[in-house]
Amino acid sequence: MPEIHSSKPLRVVVVSIGRSGTSLFARILDEVLGVEFGDETDHIPRNHNNPDGYFENAAFLAFNDRVLQVAGGWVLEPPPIDYARTMDTLVRQQLVDEASVLLERYAQDKTTFGWKDPRLSFTLPIWRAACPHMVPIIAFRKPLSVLSSIGAQLDRPIESLAGLWYRYYQHVFAHSEGLPRYFASFDQLLTDPADVVRGLAQHLGREIDENAIATQLAEIVKPQQSRHSSAQNASNGPPIIDSDTMSVYDYLTESVAHQAGQPDPERLRRLLRL
Repeated sequence: MPEIHSSKPLRVVVVSIGRSGTSLFARILDEVLGVEFGDETDHIPRNHNNPDGYFENAAFLAFNDRVLQVAGGWVLEPPPIDYARTMDTLVRQQLVDEASVLLERYAQDKTTFGWKDPRLSFTLPIWRAACPHMVPIIAFRKPLSVLSSIGAQLDRPIESLAGLWYRYYQHVFAHSEGLPRYFASFDQLLTDPADVVRGLAQHLGREIDENAIATQLAEIVKPQQSRHSSAQNASNGPPIIDSDTMSVYDYLTESVAHQAGQPDPERLRRLLRL
């Protein structure tokens, strides 16, 4: 696994399909592990879907939308995985330069900085060119819970989202290869938050206060809240969730439990048909 460069500023991206607990992971990174996600005034506003806040920089989100438009996709329609390689060279460089300007504006004076947006699953190649030493935290959650939540949020039948989870993680895995990435289970975060946070801290080289961590996490991780409860209660059976998707989810869950957030790249590549 590539190492994190301790001599360089720490740049963390939280990457996942939406409704996978990325806001919760971002809050923990910010409030417990000291990875700054910037001022809330720069974030998209809280709402009933996420009353604790999204931790998403509004300017970054708008930029990601423009990248997706150029790439020929959107949040429910992934672009081709190789779009960044086939894109016009000048257009690609303009996007990389814009990403660099955004990072300079919001992160230049920070030794640690993080950003998140489900669109990063697709736009990561542009950000990676602007910030080669980023550390992806890849969140994942039960596929049926994710798709049910997206369907409810966007008022779409879950059947129309078939295969979306799998296609997101094809992009996430392909675009993060070679980076010091870390896979983190949202479902495990709900049941054993301290253990998940210790793993994140070790990976990022961050200090945690063992005497305070339980109290800190009790204020942040609340499994009983309705927007998280489906992660615990949903089953993942046919015909909505296909076998390819479940094979990837089951393997990620197994690898997080036994391989400290580091799945075998070759096995994942086979499961994701890359």
